[in-house]
Amino acid sequence: MEPTDKPRTRSRSPEHSSRRRDRDDAGQISQEDYFRLNAPFRLWLRKEKDRYFDEMSSDKAHRYFKSFVRAWNRGELRSKYYKQDGELSNLSKTVVTRHNWAFASKVDQSELDSVKDDIRRSTHTSNMETTAVKAPGQQGTRTRDTDIKRDTEAERVASEERWEERRAQRKQERRRARDREEQILDEVAPKETGREAQLMKKRAQHQARHTKQSLDVDIPDSEMYANSTDSLNHLKRERDTREQRKQEYQARRDDGSRDERLKEHAEKEQRTIEALKAMAEQSRAQGLGMSKKWAQ
Repeated sequence: MEPTDKPRTRSRSPEHSSRRRDRDDAGQISQEDYFRLNAPFRLWLRKEKDRYFDEMSSDKAHRYFKSFVRAWNRGELRSKYYKQDGELSNLSKTVVTRHNWAFASKVDQSELDSVKDDIRRSTHTSNMETTAVKAPGQQGTRTRDTDIKRDTEAERVASEERWEERRAQRKQERRRARDREEQILDEVAPKETGREAQLMKKRAQHQARHTKQSLDVDIPDSEMYANSTDSLNHLKRERDTREQRKQEYQARRDDGSRDERLKEHAEKEQRTIEALKAMAEQSRAQGLGMSKKWAQ
């Protein structure tokens, strides 16, 4: 009797076994878990892909989440990614975002927190309703689960779209305010070029920046620019004074050569008159020649 080969067994590392246990505990996920697993997904982007969720478009983020789902279901992620979403949500924001921008307003943070609360409430409601629907003896469980998930996903998408719309509106308001400021500066800043003009424009920008209030609050234009009227009038007076001095200096400088320019101008006019006379004589001579030819 021929000896049979014993089946080979491959020992698994403790890390792989831990991943297997974590994956089994976490269960399978799908694209519908995009919002529920946002925290581990952000951490995965930062640590594994060297990318930041807040710098991605929605389409690109969903494409990366598809790869995240595959790695999750295959048990290829590290154990920390399979932790509960609540544990990962306590991570510092500097871990998953590149910067804490200095101009990020309180309104942005408040709205972001509001969107997060909506997502958290929607997820909690979805879990409770799904549990209630799956009670023994009820019919149409799968259909109800699908309807609940669809409604929850629609609420999440609507919350995200509202936040994006408000952010785009504030960005447009900031752009309009900058355009108005540039228009005022173009009227006030000196027309000539040079170092003095650059300094004047910088001073005007500095004063305008300190007179307007925060753009995150809805303030009428009349109130926003009321305090800058005096400073703008002062800059206009300075510009007029500078223009007047420049003209006086130019006039004194031109006194010495005025007679010479007048003489040159008179000579130029005389040459022009003589040239016109010559052209008229030539035209007249050509006209007489043609008349004689037709007479013959």
